[in-house]
Amino acid sequence: MSEPAVKMYETRFGPMLGLTSDIYITRSLELYGEYCPGEWAMFKQLIKPGMTVVEIGANIGTHTVPMAKACAPGRLYAFEPQQRVFQVLCGNLALNDVRNVLAYPEGCGEESGYATVPPIAYEQANNFGGISLSTDASRGVRVRITPLDELDLRKLDVLKIDVEGFEPKVLRGARETILRCRPVIYIENDRLEQAHEVIQLIDRMGYQMYWHRPPLFDPQNYRGHTENVFGGVVSRNMLCIPNERRTVVQHMLRVDPSLWTSRAQNWNGVGA
Repeated sequence: MSEPAVKMYETRFGPMLGLTSDIYITRSLELYGEYCPGEWAMFKQLIKPGMTVVEIGANIGTHTVPMAKACAPGRLYAFEPQQRVFQVLCGNLALNDVRNVLAYPEGCGEESGYATVPPIAYEQANNFGGISLSTDASRGVRVRITPLDELDLRKLDVLKIDVEGFEPKVLRGARETILRCRPVIYIENDRLEQAHEVIQLIDRMGYQMYWHRPPLFDPQNYRGHTENVFGGVVSRNMLCIPNERRTVVQHMLRVDPSLWTSRAQNWNGVGA
């Protein structure tokens, strides 16, 4: 008998559904009862009751659920363009009685339109959190793309972006919101070919940036499972704070935009 495509796992934040063939997020829920706890440790410091949070690239909701609970009675807006993944996200919100999330089955970008989710066999082992949107409309599933600016938010405290290569487009489509609301931004920046573009865009909006590279494995995980199946894999993210806040960030390496004026050849020597 084949393994079910979706299973429920007991996690640090309550019961959660996961796609059983996912080799990172669901695998982590299965073994450790949580995913990338170092990221959640950061969000726990940033998010307070009553805040407005936007999560672009919510996946199945492993961070969405606790972030929504942390910002309640505030609102969280979650975007996830993969239909199958979005269905699991909504299931996890319902399972955990999360009522302050507006979830959108679409992506964010620079302008209104459409992109394509490539053909994915969800019954086969894959990293479903690493799927990139494409502009090739000939293959895959067409999904709606909306600039964050179209939401016309009057308040935004924390903006989380994890969009597998779409980061520059998302930032351009969120520029008016960022300049108006001045949120803290937490953004994945792990693609060397566009890291300089992400850094320059955020720098020009008046932010100081810090590298945050939490490992996927934490020895103090929820289940107490001691085997590290992820080795030295880390998430390469940036914490971005508006310059006017004059916040002192300790124990994190500050990003030097002057080292990122053009495309870097490797991560060495560029403060990353």
